This record gives sequence, C-alpha cells and structure tokens, in this order.
Amino acid sequence: MKFLAHLRSLAARFFHRSQTEDEIEEELRSHIQHRVEDLERSGLDHDKAERGARIEFGSTERFKEECREELGGNFIDSVIQDFRFSFRTLRKSPAFFAVAVVTLALGIGATVAAFSVVNAVLLRPYGFSQPERLLWIYSQRPDNARTNFSLPEYCDYRDQNTSFDGLGAIASYNVSLSDLGQTERVQGVRMSANAFEILGLRPLLGRALSAADDRNGAPAVVMISYGLWSGRYGKDQAIVGRSVNLNGESREIVGVLPSSFALPNLDTDIVVPLQPDSDPRRNARNSVNFLRMVGRLKTQVTAPQAHAELDSIRQNLHRQFPDTYTGKVGITIVPLTEEIVTNVRAVLLTIFCAAGAVFLIGCTNLAGISLSRAGARQRELAVRTALGATRSQLTRLLLVESFILAMIGGSLGLLLEIWGQAFLLRLVPTDLPRIATFSIDSKVFIFAFFVTLVATLVCGLAPAWLLSRSDLRDALVSGGRGSSGGGMQSRLRTWLVAGQIALALVLLANAGLLFRSFARLSSEQPGFDSSNLLTVRFSLPGVTYPDRAAIVQFYEKLQPQLAKLPGIGSVALVSILPLAPKSISFIHFTRPDRPPGKPEDTPSTNYRIVGPDYFRAMGIPLFAGRYFTEEDDGNRPPVAIVSTVLANNHFPDRSPIGQRVLIDDTDGNPRPVEIVGVVGPVKQTNLETPAKADIYLPLRQIPKDGVPFLRNSTYWVLKTSPGAPAIEPLLRAAIRNVDANVAVGDVRPMTEVMAAALASRRFSLLLVGSFAGAALFLAAAGLYAVISYGIQQRTQEIGVRLALGATHGSILGMIFKEGSLLLGTGIAAGLAIALVVAKFVANQMYGVSEHDPFSFLVVSLLLAAISLLACWIAARRALNVDPVVALRAE
Repeated sequence: MKFLAHLRSLAARFFHRSQTEDEIEEELRSHIQHRVEDLERSGLDHDKAERGARIEFGSTERFKEECREELGGNFIDSVIQDFRFSFRTLRKSPAFFAVAVVTLALGIGATVAAFSVVNAVLLRPYGFSQPERLLWIYSQRPDNARTNFSLPEYCDYRDQNTSFDGLGAIASYNVSLSDLGQTERVQGVRMSANAFEILGLRPLLGRALSAADDRNGAPAVVMISYGLWSGRYGKDQAIVGRSVNLNGESREIVGVLPSSFALPNLDTDIVVPLQPDSDPRRNARNSVNFLRMVGRLKTQVTAPQAHAELDSIRQNLHRQFPDTYTGKVGITIVPLTEEIVTNVRAVLLTIFCAAGAVFLIGCTNLAGISLSRAGARQRELAVRTALGATRSQLTRLLLVESFILAMIGGSLGLLLEIWGQAFLLRLVPTDLPRIATFSIDSKVFIFAFFVTLVATLVCGLAPAWLLSRSDLRDALVSGGRGSSGGGMQSRLRTWLVAGQIALALVLLANAGLLFRSFARLSSEQPGFDSSNLLTVRFSLPGVTYPDRAAIVQFYEKLQPQLAKLPGIGSVALVSILPLAPKSISFIHFTRPDRPPGKPEDTPSTNYRIVGPDYFRAMGIPLFAGRYFTEEDDGNRPPVAIVSTVLANNHFPDRSPIGQRVLIDDTDGNPRPVEIVGVVGPVKQTNLETPAKADIYLPLRQIPKDGVPFLRNSTYWVLKTSPGAPAIEPLLRAAIRNVDANVAVGDVRPMTEVMAAALASRRFSLLLVGSFAGAALFLAAAGLYAVISYGIQQRTQEIGVRLALGATHGSILGMIFKEGSLLLGTGIAAGLAIALVVAKFVANQMYGVSEHDPFSFLVVSLLLAAISLLACWIAARRALNVDPVVALRAE
C-alpha cells in the first residue's frame, strides 16, 4: 500500500505539477496564518505578528523542498532541471554544439558501421544446434593441410569412429537451373542426408533431406537457399512442392534453407542429396577425392581426442591400402564456425579496431574541448557550490550535458549508418561469408546505445571530476574571466591531445602499411595479359552433354559464333579461370624414371583443361615446344603443356619436351601423357603466393572421368580489340542460339576478375584508410583547440611581451614550441604503439615488412605537417593581439 501511495504521489508530482505546487503554497500560507493568529492573541499587532511568524518559520523554499522530497521524485526533477539547463547552455554555444555533435556522429557512426559488418559475419547465430560441437574435417597432404576425401574414405571414418554422434559428407555441385522461362547458373552442394541432423539445422520452409532421399533411385529433390528463394522466387510461400530443372533433370523443391546457413568455402544456392551409390565409380578405393566431412562431437569427447582417433583410423587404412592412401599424411580438424570465417576474421577485427580508435579519438577530442571550454564556467560552478550544490550534483550536471551531446551525435551516427547501408554493402566483397544476412538488428541498436554511454563517460567524466574540485575562492576572485583550470586540467588536456595524436599515428601507420602492401600486390604480374580480355562462365546440362564428344561438339559450334562477334580477336575455353573464386583443381604426377622415395612425396600440380587458342588469348608466353592444335584429339596419344615451374623443378637435367609424366586424373591408375610445350608460370589461385606448377590438357583429350568436372565448370575467354563495343548481349545471344538450356553466368572483363581477387584487401584498405583520415583530422582539430585555448588564456601575457618589444616571430616560436612538444610526445607514443600493433596485422602484409621504416616515416611526417598547420592557424590569433587592448582588458 505504501508503494502504491508513493507511485500516486510521483504521478501527481509530474503529471499535475501546477496543482501540486498550488497545494504546497496553500499549505505554507495556512501554517504561517495560524502562527500569525496565535501571536496576535498574545498581544502583538498584525504586522509584527506576521513578521515574527515568518522569522520563526524560516526559508519558504526549504519548506517546499522538504515537501517535494516527501512526495518523492526529487532526484528525477533535479535531472530534468539539469537537462533543461544543459539545453539552454548548448543553445548559447552553437559552434561548440555543432562541433561536438559532428565529432561524435563521425566516431559513433564509424564504430557502429564496422560493428554491423562484424555482427553479420562473426556474431550472428549460424542456425546450427550447439555449434561449438561441430567440426569441419579435411584430409592432410604434405603440400596442403586442407584436401578432400574419397567416398570409401568417408564411409570408413563414418563407420569406424566412436568420437562423433555422426559424420556427414559434403561436395560442391555446380549446375544450371531452369524454370520460369529462365536458365541460371547456380552453385551448391551435395550433402549426405545425415548432415542436416548432424548440423541440427531446421529449414525455413518445408523439410530437410532425409535418409530416403539419399538412396539410389529415390525421387529427385532439392533444397534452395534463402537468397535464391527471395531473389528468384520473390519469397513465394508456396514454393515447396514446385519442380525445377537442374542440369536437365526435374527435381522437386522440398525445403528452403534459413538465411544464416553457410558452409566453409562453399556456395549453397542449392542442396541436393549425395546419393553415394548413384555412381559406382565413386566406390573404388582409388576414386577421386571430392568430399569434405562435418562431424558432431559426442558430449564427453574433446576435439583433440577425436583428432587422435581419426588419425588412428587413417593409419590403419594406410596399412590396409598403401597404394590408395599415397600422400595422405594426416587429418585436419577445425571448428565449423571458425572455418567459415577464418579468411576474414583478422581483416574484420582490424577494421573494427580502427573504427574504435576513431571513436576514442573523437571522444578524447571532445573531452579536451570541453575542458578548455569549462574554464569559462568555473565561476558559474563556484557560485553553485557557494549556494549549496554538492560535488555529485555538479558532476551530474556536466554528465547530463555530455549525455545530450552523445545521444544526439549517436543518433545522427546511427542514422548515417542506416542511410549508408547500401553504400557500405557496395564496398563489401561479394564473397564475404554470411554478408547476405547483413541488417541493422537489435544488437546494432544495443551496441550504438552502449558506445553512446561510453562517449558520455569519456567526454564528461574527466571534466566533471576536475571542475567539481575547482578552487571556489580563486574562481570567484577571477571575476568571471575564467582561468586556466589549474595544473591538473592543463596536464590532462595535454595528455588527451597527445593520446589523440598517438592513436591517429597508429591508424595512419596501419593504413600506410596496407596501402604499400596493396600497391605491391596490384603490381604483381599474374603471368597473363588481362587487358582487353572478356570472360564468361557457364554450366552445361548433364542430360544433353553426357560425354566428351557432346562437349567438343558444343565447343565446335560455339567457337565460330563467338569469333564472328565485333572486335573479337581470339576465343578459347578453360576449365578454371586464373584467379576465379575457389579456383582450385590439382592432381598428382610422377616422372616414370624418377618415382618418389615415399608415396607421400608424390608431387602435385594445378590441373587445367583448355582449348587450342587459350594461351594466345590469355597472352601466356610459349618458351619451348608448341601450343595445342585441333589435331590433339582422342585418336592421338595424350599430350600436355606444362609451366616453367614444373619444368624447372622436375626436369632440371633435361628439356621436358618429348618427356612423359604419369598423371593421376582418373579413377583408374595414373596414365602417361607426353609434354609438347612449356609456357610461362601463372598465378592460378591468388596473387599473394608464388606461381606453382601447372599442367594443361587439350579439350579433345579430356578423360571420361573429367567430363562432369568440365561440364559443371567451363569458362570462355575472348580477346577483344582496344575500343571494341560492348558485346555482352551479343555474347549471350550467341550462346542461346547454340543451346538455350546452357546456364550463363556473369560476363566480366578479366581486369574485374583480378580486382575481385583483391576485393578483401581493397575493402580493408578503404575503411582503415578512411578511418585514418578521420583520425588525422580529429587529432589536428584537437591540437588546434588546445593551442587556441592556451592563446586565449595567455592574451595578457602576449600583450605584455609585444609591448616590451617581442617580435611576431618570437611569439610564433613560443606557440610552435608548445605545439611541437605535444606533437613530439604523441608521435613518440604512437610509434611505440604502432610497432607493437603491426605484429598483429603482419599476416595481412605482402612484400612489405610490418616494421617498414618508409611507411612509418611518411605517416609521421604527414601527421606532423598537418598538426603544425593547425598550430599555425591557431597562432595567427596571437599575432593579431593589440598590446593596448590586452593590457586595458586586465
């Protein structure tokens, strides 16, 4: 009952304020009147009685305060008054208000933008049940710790292990999808039916794949991704049960995957059953390695224990089948959720830390400006103290002002992030995992509110604490002119500015290192000529193109059609384009006369199937032998062209031309091919690593086992003449004229493919560079503010110096000495921090040491130049001081 009464009194206090105040006033008058009447009855006249009653009663305001305290809500009322006063104070200082809001909006907006990307990629739930128990499993070879398993291997590990609740198998699956009168190339996966149970994944619509779907001869079904469902089908709720055509085969859509679904280094537009018994060749011990495995640990089993058991199974299999397990030296297991983002985690955290540094610089900048501005308010706060204000009340007043600025700046920063969402997504690399789930959700709003509170404390707590300790007598004697704020305030302002400069240098140093690294990488020669080169990728329907003859026939029909297009010089085919996403395909090979000492020492090489004009179209030089010709077909002995890397490493004692190598590119035994040419090295997978060994086979000699591989992944390259017109519509029309069921992907210049290979580094450089520029501006502004405030406080001193004959040069020297001291302290601290931080971004460097002296020197000089310019701009005020006016003001 007392609590309800308290609530009613609070409600009356805030919702019927005027009525409550009238009642208090009436109560006060009633008490005074009763005392007046008592005194009159004792013999005093009315005037003396009223005067005596008021003296006895004391301060009426104190009485009102006691009544309000009894009613409750006095603290809330005081806070409201602080808000009103702070709004009036800020309205009187529009310049400070604008600078503060823009500074905080810049810092908070940058931090929230970086967090929104980190949230989408790293923090958002994956949709898996107990994801910490899920492991992604690879086979390990001497030259690659992350390779695939064969189907028999998967079955052995699945059946023999006791550490997992289940092991699932997953393979890439690229197909053409046809329905609604459109054919589209999509990339997906084949999954064993138990993989969904292992992942603990629930579909958004429909059902998941079941054990029945995995049986050979079962009805053909497919699950589609959230992106495909929303983009192609407009989020049609009735999509389940519809049939689509995949590679010429009709499949029923049985479910839609959640938007959070992702797998490491795999696109998941569609998911179809693995059906391990559908292709008997896959059951051979020496069949192709095409599977990844995913497992769910049992509750009492640790990852090291599971790894030890899997490796023990591998060793047993190696003893049973020594020839089959050539080169497989171990097992690699990694947490599934970590593997999904392993390639981008460091980059995103670097960007987030850079944004956080901008935020801290903005806060310390504003704290320094607030300290400088607070000198003029010391008399006001001293008067408040003299009138009874406590230290906590003064602190609250100043924190409320900081909170107002932080809330307005934070709200503006959040709005900028929401409005700039589309622009931010255009900067993000398209292959960034899980970026499709990017949205401004509750976590982003909570984080924005959190950084707003941090900004309130950082910007307001130090000024509030120092000003609440101001010397009352000194502040009152100063006559309202303000004071320098004492030694502690001066030192704190100095530390804040030096800290800003140090953080700005750290960001600039990292941006400089990233820029030099990116410039070095961009200048790397990939081994081919990307100018005037157009690329297109497509998939061929399996029903229409079941064998090599059908694919060759398609090539022979399409090649002359493309060659007729305007501005086309040469046309060629390749199985995997250099630097294309997920462009990995390798085989093992040996020299017949130099077999490896141990099976695991068998060398590997990149494996590509090409048309006769591929090397001419790509501008890959021929160093020995010849190119492929139309006569290199299935009726002739198999031939190959190798790169200089393979030739130099494996034929150092002789010319490779005419030599034979045994290549393992079929499900059978290794087969011999004759080397007929040696071409230049090509960086196939990325620009960071040196070119590796390459072996090329002619299209017309592709083995039977390679047909599905080429059918699912085919690129055409077209060399165009300079200034050739845009031919994409003509190119698509030419392909449709040959076969309308071929799913055509993006048509892109090769320069765009190369740019995409650097997209992650470019994204990091753009954001970190932008943050570094903002930090440079804020640090220079902070130094300018402190120097300007110092000049303002020393106006009389400067006037006296000028009156005594000091020159403008000496005044400038005095001011520049102060600025240089701050600058030197900040740069020294920044260099020390930057050298430590550089170790954490060393893995993002290419061709540049993380301690590159040139980068550190350039950014230090840049920061010094901009900061000294800010000092000079501030110092001009000192040169305009009139000695007479300055002395008269005192």
